[in-house]
Amino acid sequence: MAATRRRDWRIAAALSIVPGGGQLYNGQAAKARYYFMWTAGCLAADVLFFLGGSALGRQWIADGRLIPAMIFGMVAIFVFIGLLVYGLFIWGSAVVDATAAAREITDTGEGSPKLRYFHL
Repeated sequence: MAATRRRDWRIAAALSIVPGGGQLYNGQAAKARYYFMWTAGCLAADVLFFLGGSALGRQWIADGRLIPAMIFGMVAIFVFIGLLVYGLFIWGSAVVDATAAAREITDTGEGSPKLRYFHL
């Protein structure tokens, strides 16, 4: 069985340039949806938060509400960085999962349904 279903881990890693692409290559559509939706959701929320927050901050500054604008700006920085780091973490986890599953499929003929995450 293992000989009929071989996956190259390098191709799975390269396809993960799009989060979930490596999982699709491995035939794991549910995992591909998970990684794509979380990565795209975090990064899209980050962009929307940045655009909306900067517009709101400019409006508050124009209205003379400097203290709330400064507090909001400080909180916004932490939220922005948090969403960015988490989105990139999930994207890196998609690469880790795709390569591990490709190796597993080559060795045993089937990939594990468990999600794997990036570790330092």
